[in-house]
Amino acid sequence: MQALTNQRVSAEAEIYADLVETLFDTTETLIAGIVFGLLAPMIAWLSTGEATYLALVALMSCIGAYRIHVLLSHNHTPIAERRRDARKWEHRYTIGAVSFMALLGFSTAILFSQHHSEMIGYYGVIIMTGVTGNLAARNAARPNIVFWQVVGTCMPLAITVFFSFSVWYWGISAFLIFGALSVFKTTKFLKGHLESALRNGRDASRQRQKFSLALNSMTHGLCMGDSELNITVVNRRVIEFFGIVAATTPIRLEALAHAIGRSVAMSSVETTVFTERWKRHAAMPHANVFTHKIGERFFDFHCERAEGNAFITVIEDVTAQQRALREIERIAHFDDLTGLPNRYQFQDTLGENLVQLNERGLKAALINIDLDRFKEVNDTLGHTVGDQLLASVGARLSACAPAPHMVARLGGDEFCVLVRATRELPDIDALAQRMIAEMNRPFFIDGNTISIGASIGVAAAPQDSETPIGLLKCSDLALYRAKSGQRGTAVWFTPQMQEALSRKREIETELRHALEADQLIVHYQPIVDSRRGAVVAMEALLRWRHPERCLVSPVEFIPVAEETGLIVDIGAWALKRACSDAMAWPAHVRVAVNLSPRQFHQTDLVTTIAAAISETGLSPDRLELEITETTLMAQTDDVERKVRAIDALGVRLSLDDFGAGYSSLGYLDRFPVKKVKIDQSFARQAIDSPKTQAIIGAISLLARDLGIDLVAEGVENHDQLAFMASKNIFLIQGYLYSKPRPIEELAPHLAHWQDAPRLESAA
Repeated sequence: MQALTNQRVSAEAEIYADLVETLFDTTETLIAGIVFGLLAPMIAWLSTGEATYLALVALMSCIGAYRIHVLLSHNHTPIAERRRDARKWEHRYTIGAVSFMALLGFSTAILFSQHHSEMIGYYGVIIMTGVTGNLAARNAARPNIVFWQVVGTCMPLAITVFFSFSVWYWGISAFLIFGALSVFKTTKFLKGHLESALRNGRDASRQRQKFSLALNSMTHGLCMGDSELNITVVNRRVIEFFGIVAATTPIRLEALAHAIGRSVAMSSVETTVFTERWKRHAAMPHANVFTHKIGERFFDFHCERAEGNAFITVIEDVTAQQRALREIERIAHFDDLTGLPNRYQFQDTLGENLVQLNERGLKAALINIDLDRFKEVNDTLGHTVGDQLLASVGARLSACAPAPHMVARLGGDEFCVLVRATRELPDIDALAQRMIAEMNRPFFIDGNTISIGASIGVAAAPQDSETPIGLLKCSDLALYRAKSGQRGTAVWFTPQMQEALSRKREIETELRHALEADQLIVHYQPIVDSRRGAVVAMEALLRWRHPERCLVSPVEFIPVAEETGLIVDIGAWALKRACSDAMAWPAHVRVAVNLSPRQFHQTDLVTTIAAAISETGLSPDRLELEITETTLMAQTDDVERKVRAIDALGVRLSLDDFGAGYSSLGYLDRFPVKKVKIDQSFARQAIDSPKTQAIIGAISLLARDLGIDLVAEGVENHDQLAFMASKNIFLIQGYLYSKPRPIEELAPHLAHWQDAPRLESAA
């Protein structure tokens, strides 16, 4: 409220200053009034020679000189100071104006009362009334000044006539009084109009200033024009956008467009295109927008029709938005790490190429590449080095398959190469081998020499598939076959791979149902002490009793269960079932249960084992858990923590298939292994291979020195049994004793196996 009040006070002060300024705007009429006012006493003096009139002339001349001095001083004073001291200047003006007119009125009254000459009297009255009538026009801004001027001019004569002449002269007095009032009223009327004009002018000026400020403060450029495309308004932002000289309006739209073109060195053709485009959009009856690149920047021209077919164009610099859109598009279509097309862009391009295949009878190939041992690089050298390695891989692959072929990174360490559609495919096998060779060549990154490799799957279109997803799936299947076989090779897709995948999915579906429908069973194979023919342990082996196909081989469904994760639930069920069955056996017979790598790495493994023991009541030392070397190869803190936790439960740990993998002796030293099972391949070769015999002997000596039980798997005949005995290996598992069988068939042999082969009979 206070701010609004101050604003109003300030506005009133401005109006007052404007009104005072008008008093000094009529220099010619002021001087003319002084001259004509001096005529009355001057004529009287020249006619009569009386000193009174000469004194009046002198006095009025002095006041006239004062008024001219005030006028000149005012004009030489800076406008800001004059407006600030407006009241002082009005006071100075009033003194001169009122005193001069009072002397004129006094001179006229003397002339009229003395009757020196009727003509002289008439001159005085005419001069007085003429000068008085001019007051309303010259001093309309300040009625109070005019009031005292007419009082000073008319009242001396009116009083003189009223008191010194007969009644017939009183009409002159009345005329003078009403004339004075009329001049005063006219002055007030003119002052009202003048003040209103000043207020309206100030408001209009203020609106123009606001409009100009708003117009030139816009972040957008603005052009406004008439229906003939003559531009009448151009704001400052347009000038700044294009670096052009401020145009004098009105200006033709094409002239402004050409000036913009010249500012960025557009060619004449480009300028013509831009000009015609702008004119066309500006003439459209509806709002529209077009984007145009001008120099190195992009601008949106928003065109719209206004009232009377006038047009408005708002110009917006959208360079940042355009660059952001291009960056978004680049991110959406390209891999940041390698700069190669990403999966989205690759599939889009692949789709376009496959359309051409059908339309033009062309051929294309898809090469799917997966790096070998890349995870080891990330784990040992860190992700920064891994990222640099991927960038280097992308560069090498791009060099192997330059344009028009497309190399893309689909994600992780998986790359794809699209061999573009042609009449005849190039030598894909040679290209694949070149890529494998490049991947086998060492990479040198941050002082590290890195050796990896690659496996490749290849699919061809249209014979393998005519859709992007289908072709990618075919190449994935071929890549899977390459990785599951001998790595570092290139494998072509075959329909059998799809059949195998379908079969795998069928097995997965049926296996899930089998677990729910209690179709899984456990068979057992005995581990026998060959010196006594006594069963010391039974290995639990999973079987699937299919309602239509009888028993399904574990070789068929266990890999599927492992791959899909079903092995976790199946393994937990088998563990609990084996512990439950073992409760019915003699106390000296242990049960051995295999743990798959995926099972072992479950976070709740130890809890699952403890629950199986607790729920079945089996003594922990009667449970043996068999794990493979592959499971221990990770050598992480998690592996060691789980092994120690299993040992703490009192459960025995057995190392299965020893010798089939890396056979690191460090496992036997690092982990609390109680039993080692020699892989069955050694038993098959024991009779004919001296090297195998030497290895078996070395393992036996090592196990004896470490106090570890040693089991020979796969023993099928008496010769193999006798050889194992010669190497002090007496725990035997194999078909010589029994194949895996239901517990009902083996139960009679657990307490005493009378017919079991013994060493004495084997000798």
